[in-house]
Amino acid sequence: MIIQTESLCKLYRTRDIETLALNHVDLSIEEGEFVSIMGPSGCGKTTLLQVLGMLASSDSGRYRFMGDDVSNASESARASLRKFNLGFVFQNFNLIDELSVYSNVELPLIYGGVAKKEREERVGRALEMMEMGHRARHFPQQLSGGQQQRVALARAG
Repeated sequence: MIIQTESLCKLYRTRDIETLALNHVDLSIEEGEFVSIMGPSGCGKTTLLQVLGMLASSDSGRYRFMGDDVSNASESARASLRKFNLGFVFQNFNLIDELSVYSNVELPLIYGGVAKKEREERVGRALEMMEMGHRARHFPQQLSGGQQQRVALARAG
């Protein structure tokens, strides 16, 4: 089991309003499964993805990631798990305008301590898979929205 949640709850509070974003969510995702999370605006999709991506914590319930209970994991433990196990493709892609396509894809590998030769191979392979190898020296503002999205996918992979 890659992801398993049991009764996840998340409540956002302001001085005047309480909003229950996650209400006892149970979810299981096996290795190799493809999952789509859909629903109307405001139903908790982003909150759920933030908790599953270990960018936020739930208020209650259990979250197991790759068999380990991460429900109460420290921020540094969650950061380590994200660093080595997860890739994110954000809605606005979060590409760094000052970096080339190649450098945007390479950056998480640098942070991950991957050796230069292996980085070169992995970046080249990822860009070719996304049919973006010919744009490696371009910058995000020189790309269409779809091309930026492919770069973000290459980086996440």
